[in-house]
Amino acid sequence: MAIEQDLFTKENDEYIRSLSESDLAGPLSLVKDQIENYIYVAKPTYDDLKIEGFVVELDDIFRFYNLLVGIYVPKAKMKAIEEVLLSKWTNPEFKFAFTFDANEGVAELNLPLEYVEGFRDDFTVAETIDFVEELLTTIQKNSA
Repeated sequence: MAIEQDLFTKENDEYIRSLSESDLAGPLSLVKDQIENYIYVAKPTYDDLKIEGFVVELDDIFRFYNLLVGIYVPKAKMKAIEEVLLSKWTNPEFKFAFTFDANEGVAELNLPLEYVEGFRDDFTVAETIDFVEELLTTIQKNSA
């Protein structure tokens, strides 16, 4: 598998283009300015994180940057992952969604990035990818 850092449409998951170096160095507001699109990232090393890839988008309703990812872990590990997430969560009045799809065997995480400690909305696209990778690495290390 090659590294994928692509832009897709939300409406029908249609591929638009690969992200360029200038896209990666540019602000994450790329998905705010193009709310109808999302960024998909996948790398061969993500096998270690027990994911295929992740999506970063701007939520259409609440207007926050959102991480969508499926984590291939047993349902029994979800509590440990949730504890890691809660330790980094900054908004007690709003909760992220973390559910288990038994048919797929995957824990589905829908996480507003604005409420994760350390995230800044002025990140570049590359900084956001690094932030998400670090968060997912922390989850895996602390839930093993």
